[in-house]
Amino acid sequence: MPHAIRRIKARNLRRSLRSFLKRPVVIILLLLISPLLIGGCGQVITKPTATVIIPTATVTPARETPAPTASPTATPIPATPAPTETPTPEPTPIIHTLQAGDTLIGLARKYGVTVQAIQEANGITDPRGLLVGQQIIIPTDPEARLSAGTPTPEPTPPPVDISPLVFWEQPDALWALGQVTLTGAEAVEDVVVQVDLLNDEGGVIASAQAPIQQDMLAPGESAGFGLQFTPHPAPFVSYATRIISAYPAHLPFYHRNLSIEHILAREIGESVYALTGEVVNRDADAATAVHISVILYDDAGRVTAVGRTSTDPPELQPGEIGIFSVELLPTHLPVADYRLLAEGQRRLSSHE
Repeated sequence: MPHAIRRIKARNLRRSLRSFLKRPVVIILLLLISPLLIGGCGQVITKPTATVIIPTATVTPARETPAPTASPTATPIPATPAPTETPTPEPTPIIHTLQAGDTLIGLARKYGVTVQAIQEANGITDPRGLLVGQQIIIPTDPEARLSAGTPTPEPTPPPVDISPLVFWEQPDALWALGQVTLTGAEAVEDVVVQVDLLNDEGGVIASAQAPIQQDMLAPGESAGFGLQFTPHPAPFVSYATRIISAYPAHLPFYHRNLSIEHILAREIGESVYALTGEVVNRDADAATAVHISVILYDDAGRVTAVGRTSTDPPELQPGEIGIFSVELLPTHLPVADYRLLAEGQRRLSSHE
């Protein structure tokens, strides 16, 4: 019985096995593992696999090719922008405060303008009416400038003689009177005299400066000057005189073709000396700022008074007559002699 059971179990096992082996998955597994099962049974001789020799390419180092140099390319120059016009500022006039010794000619030379421009800017008809401390306008517009030329060199002392001085005591001031005579051959202008009062050791106690009474000094001419020391200086032992300013005269500027006629000179009272007369323009050009310079002398030839006055009218047309009148206070009377000189100015063109 047990034997029959074992055969039944064996038969059933074989059926189950056949049924299992018929499945597709099992068939695939057998195919995959069959070579392994065969190899396990003995030596497997396989066909030797051909060795494939793959030639190794010899690598030649690449020759370094220099990078091409780029040809220089012209850089375009940017266009220069047109300059922007700057508006020209209006010229600003200069304000000058008059100092002792200032003259219109000297100021014109200093600032490089014409005397006429200064006169017109300030309404000046008689320059002798100007006062120390007064402010005047120096025009700077192109029309007022002097014509271009060689700058005037610094003046050298001209050959002049300065006469001995006469001192006149006043309660609050001291006056010094004298004259200069040009001994050289060239006319000068803007002549200014300085007087130094000295003590017994030669030290300067006081100094004063003043222009001569004439604008221009011609060769051989004499012109008076008067200086005032204010306040009254301390007592002095001696004095020294010198010319501190003188320039070669610009002759076309001056009008000298003027004659003085019908002079009347007289003493008024015990201290006043009066002169009156006429001035005639003998030239074909008008004369402006016409004035008379006066020097009075005593019998020893010493200067006792100096003065200057304008004609009426101050501008004389060709052939026109102007009158003048001046009263002076000489240091002492009587007056032995006098000297009068008339001069004026011309209206210059731009090229003169």
